Parts: sequence; C-alpha cells; structure tokens
Amino acid sequence: MHYKLALIGFGNVARSLAKLLIRKQDLLKEKHGITFSFTGLSTGRHGFAVNPDGLDIQKALELVESGQSIFPLSSFDVQDSLSVIQHSQADVMFENSPVNTQTGQPALDHIRTALNLGMHAITANKGQSSTAIVS
Repeated sequence: MHYKLALIGFGNVARSLAKLLIRKQDLLKEKHGITFSFTGLSTGRHGFAVNPDGLDIQKALELVESGQSIFPLSSFDVQDSLSVIQHSQADVMFENSPVNTQTGQPALDHIRTALNLGMHAITANKGQSSTAIVS
C-alpha cells in the first residue's frame, strides 16, 4: 500500500518524523508492504510546497535546515497551509503547526479540511479538544 503524506508544520517534530520514516522505509516495505511519498509541506518560515507525484523530501530537509524556501520544490502555486492540504492529494495529513491553545487554530481548520477531503488526520497538537474537532 502506498501512502501520500502531507506535513503541516515542518519544525523539529515533523522533520524528525520525516527522517525516521526515511530511515525505516525499507523495513516498512519489507515487513508491512507500505511505501510512502511526501506530497505536501507547509512551514511558517520556509513557505509551502505541493507535488502530488512526490516531493524531494531530502532536498526539502536541506533547504529548511539551511534557512531557504521550499517553494521551488512545488508543482503548484500554494500560498497557505489549507491550499497545501487541498492540492496535496494526501492520504494522511500530519498536523504539527503552532497552535493557539485557546481557539485550537489553525490546527482545527487543518484537521477539518483534511477530514472533509477523506484524509486521515494525525496531530501532535494539544490545543484542540476532541469535541471541537467533531463539531
């Protein structure tokens, strides 16, 4: 099974997740028949990138870690996180953006958008409650 992944927020947690998945990709394929590609990235400081056919995640890591924009990797002109989610054609959206702990935003909008598009949504954020997500 091949999964397309979108990372909304590409700070330390998401970059560590990407590196872990890359390190474990052979094991995931051999033991579980799982392959993956990254099709959407959203950062607060380094821009946005979408390519439903797969982004060069190694290059994205290099660009971000050297303080450069990831936009050159994009096949779409995306200007915000919601556009990344909408155009990524991802199966799974990882939500790790900075969140307002009082309102749950922008994480709630990211999760709602992903769920409305039929994606699985995973978050490391603690700013939103499960009641707010479902409503």
